[in-house]
Amino acid sequence: MRKKLISFLLLMMICIGLVPNYSFAANKKEGKIIYISINRTNLDNLQEIPVLNKKLKSSGYVGLMNIKGDQGNDDERSYASIGAGCRANVESGNAISFINLDEKSGQIFKSVTGVNPKEINNININKSININAEKGSFGSVLGLIGQTLSDNNKTVSLLGNSDIVDGKGNVVEIRNAGLIAMDTMGRVDKGNIDNINMEDLTMPYGIRTDYSKLAKETRSYYENSDVVFVELGDTYRLDRYKSNLNNTTYNKMKKEIYSNINTYLEEIFNMVNVNDTVYVVSEFPSKLDYSNRKRLSPVIKFKGEGKGLLRSATTRRDGIIGNLDVGVDILSEFGLSNERALGRTFSLIDRDDNISFINNELEKMVSINNIRSTVVNTFVGIVSTSWVIAMLALLIKDKLPHKEKVFIVLKELIKLAIIMPLTFLIAPIFNFKTQIGLTVGVVITTAILYISGRLLFKHNDLKQMAYYSILTVVITVIDIVLGTYLMKNSIMSYDAIVGARYYGVGNEYQGVIIGSAIFGLSVLLNYKKIPKWFTVIFAIITLITTAFPSMGANVGASISECIAYLLFIMLIFDVKLDFKKIVLLGLSAVLLVSVFAGLDLMLGLESHLGGFVKQIIQTGPQAIFNTFGRKISMNLKLAKSSVWVNILLVGIAVIGIFIFRPSRHMKNISNKYPMIFKGFIASMVGCLITLLVNDSGIVAAATASIYILIPILVISINMIIFKNERE
Repeated sequence: MRKKLISFLLLMMICIGLVPNYSFAANKKEGKIIYISINRTNLDNLQEIPVLNKKLKSSGYVGLMNIKGDQGNDDERSYASIGAGCRANVESGNAISFINLDEKSGQIFKSVTGVNPKEINNININKSININAEKGSFGSVLGLIGQTLSDNNKTVSLLGNSDIVDGKGNVVEIRNAGLIAMDTMGRVDKGNIDNINMEDLTMPYGIRTDYSKLAKETRSYYENSDVVFVELGDTYRLDRYKSNLNNTTYNKMKKEIYSNINTYLEEIFNMVNVNDTVYVVSEFPSKLDYSNRKRLSPVIKFKGEGKGLLRSATTRRDGIIGNLDVGVDILSEFGLSNERALGRTFSLIDRDDNISFINNELEKMVSINNIRSTVVNTFVGIVSTSWVIAMLALLIKDKLPHKEKVFIVLKELIKLAIIMPLTFLIAPIFNFKTQIGLTVGVVITTAILYISGRLLFKHNDLKQMAYYSILTVVITVIDIVLGTYLMKNSIMSYDAIVGARYYGVGNEYQGVIIGSAIFGLSVLLNYKKIPKWFTVIFAIITLITTAFPSMGANVGASISECIAYLLFIMLIFDVKLDFKKIVLLGLSAVLLVSVFAGLDLMLGLESHLGGFVKQIIQTGPQAIFNTFGRKISMNLKLAKSSVWVNILLVGIAVIGIFIFRPSRHMKNISNKYPMIFKGFIASMVGCLITLLVNDSGIVAAATASIYILIPILVISINMIIFKNERE
């Protein structure tokens, strides 16, 4: 009896122990995904839909998505980039032709692709693939996200379209959501994209989505699919048709469309399970927003009851993501990934004021984007013009009336340019959002810096310029360590709307760091204010912060800085340069990049360098050719269009003139200021290297040259006009 009792108790304990495990497994039931495309809308538009407005007050993670494709921005490229997990290059029109399967289209598809069709197929997929392969710069694979889902036995469905009707009454098929849902052969498991619209002469193009039918089919496909992609085409049609409407008719149509969408979304949110995830995405801005530079589109992720912002390692910015991240995040909901995708998964940042925060950020970014070209062009124009005037004035100095007064004014104008990179970096502390506010911030900051330099070093131009330079590099390094808040919001830095870079050290400040650090240190060495070993420590700290993947994360900057700083150190320690040491300079840069690439991969920091290494591992040497081809192409483009090239051209001309006139002038500068002249040589080499290794090398070289040409001009004026009275 005792044995039976003990056995019974043991059996009960085992059963009790298994119950929690079973319950836990049940709670871990994998959810489904519904992706709803409401294209050509913004965050304000989405909040006009009552059900979304209500849900966003208590839940939902919001982000603004960069829409950039490969070599262009349009709806098709943004959709394709989401589906590729990487910036993709496609063309609109016949190249994108998704249709539901019938006997004829199935035969055509198989004959041109060599694979069996599925329920939905892009019958011109080969053209899209060829366009992306021939014109693409990132090695992206169209349909990579859909293929990964298919390879892991996840069923994908696609519903809806954005078809329009042309002037002859013919239907023009616009079915870009297929670029997200398809596999690499242009196929989608199931769905309905042909028979989902209905005639409605009160709507744009006389057609609209049949929401009653769409709701029923969404429920049906939801039950039998893991992922359902839904394209609500009416917002796209409304935006394209807007030019045919007046304000009254536009608002009436908009109200009706939003009401229909609201009814549909109510059914969706009532249908989904607690484990499901719903994405609401506008893949591209409206025409009006795009023309007003509001070129970031909203993405909302409803997952659980949380509320806040989306963030990804692509941008490292709360509320800012890339279109290449969206598809990767969809995969992550199933625990899937694909190394060929360059996008990153979303981090969910809890924040109650997410909408107001993201609207403030957008206002500020749009203001910076609007004012950037004007401010930068003005700055570059003043710099290059002042150099030309100063050079001409020196050449005709004997014919100038009030010569000394003229050159006093010219010197101050020239020195002002060395303050501006620091001004643009510090000005964001005012947190101004409007264009007027940003301008006021720049003016106030410039005035404070100029006055402080004059008060501290009134009678010494070199010390005054060194003060600005050292302050620039110190604040830059501190900003990098603290997360580059200033650089992310600087008028002279990178721009999330453009999307060339989102974090770390930008190309403009890559050159600034090289030039300002070397010039500032060379002046301190000239006046024996620091020992030579301090230069080594300062250079190492600056280099590490610039190159480390979680801080500056700039490969081009790390290479050019490494060579420039090492050369400067060798020169100040009077190390004799020969071929072997020049080779060692190059090898040191390679070693540095290798070390930080290894750290990136080991620590999982997912910076640009780590992404580049992963590309090489996945695609082989072709990734290297693609990257450097893109860099060369960008530099050639900038050489033709960028105002920064003016600084380089003027700088080359100024140095060329000084080599010959006055006689032995550069030699005299070298004799009088040996440390500073060594700094000039190191900075010039840094300029040359950054031209070769950076995709915007012209920009970086131009900003670095500011710290070469301005000191040379000021020193020359003092030596020739004032006979060294102000040095």
